[in-house]
Amino acid sequence: MKMKSVGITAEYNPFHNGHLHHLRRSMEESGAEVSIAAMSGYFLQRGQASIADKWQRAEAAVKCGVDLVVEIPAVFACSSAGYYASASVEILENLGADFISFGSESGNIEELKAIAREIKDNRGHIEDCIRDAVKKGISYPRARSETICQLLGKEAEKIVESPNNILALEYINAMRTAQPVAVARTGPGYNDRCPDEEMASATAIRYLLSEKKDISAFLPPESAEVFAGVQSPSDDIFFELLRYKILSSEAYILEKAPSGGEGLGNKLKKCLRSCSNMEELADSMKSKRYTRTRIDRFLLQVLLGIEKDTEYNSYIRILAFSEKGSTYLKEVKKSGRCALPVITNINREAAAYPEIRNTLEKDILAADLYNIAAERDLYTFSEYLRKPFYNKGKI
Repeated sequence: MKMKSVGITAEYNPFHNGHLHHLRRSMEESGAEVSIAAMSGYFLQRGQASIADKWQRAEAAVKCGVDLVVEIPAVFACSSAGYYASASVEILENLGADFISFGSESGNIEELKAIAREIKDNRGHIEDCIRDAVKKGISYPRARSETICQLLGKEAEKIVESPNNILALEYINAMRTAQPVAVARTGPGYNDRCPDEEMASATAIRYLLSEKKDISAFLPPESAEVFAGVQSPSDDIFFELLRYKILSSEAYILEKAPSGGEGLGNKLKKCLRSCSNMEELADSMKSKRYTRTRIDRFLLQVLLGIEKDTEYNSYIRILAFSEKGSTYLKEVKKSGRCALPVITNINREAAAYPEIRNTLEKDILAADLYNIAAERDLYTFSEYLRKPFYNKGKI
């Protein structure tokens, strides 16, 4: 008989005490016996590189209690909220997740479901209103907020102003078989840099890490041990890699990135000439029309050569698992219900699935570029050599 499972979409950058709280509450509220995390790989949804590679972050998650960690492929992980949510939900539902849990500032699942339904039913109208407002010089976030307010009222506007709630609404609309579970966020806000006792946002922890400060108080001991030895990539090296890509590509090629279009390719080539680092380049590209997050994603998509007209099919890459997770995965494979390819060894299995070649190529490239920026050996840390972490004996 299949174990009841709860899925979680995460970045675990790094796995901190707030994530541990969310994991435990997700298990309690869903009554699940096993937990599955669909996790971003080397690059994240906001267009940034992770502070530790996906294998280290997956290891930390399993050591802290997650039973199975799988990867959200790079082409989806660095996409807009809708594509990111759809890809993660597809992966989790193919793995048989009965519930999908997410953190939200609201925590009110019925309220979130009602707003998600209204947004889904009126998506075309909402997008048209936002587009018209942006053309008038209103910033995208303000245009979105005002449109939602006009359509659904002030309370809904407050909901969509919070980053976790925005993703929560996308998760709900993407679900087909799983049931949503909303866990109210505790501690500091998403972008808050001020810790609150043993709770700190991932943003605050990354900032403290960049300042060479001790972050162990904000992480479970098992996670702190893993992250103590991480070698984060260099933004300066990423900038040099990106600069070569921009200089060696014609503007129309750059325009093919999913977050591109509307002249961003030409603007990128022009702005590059007067910028000496990634921060300057992203800031010079930002405008009322294009948020910093969209620009960061655009730059990352350019670096990886992701193109909007190319077909990218999803697959399930196993990164880490506990003994219970291993048992669960065997049950999923045996059931035949999983429609996506499941990969544990790309040398042995990838050739059997030509439909995922384009997607897999970008994941391999993401690993190589990350390793270059982290100044690590390309062979030793190659995707062809890395194997899932098995927390044997961890039930």
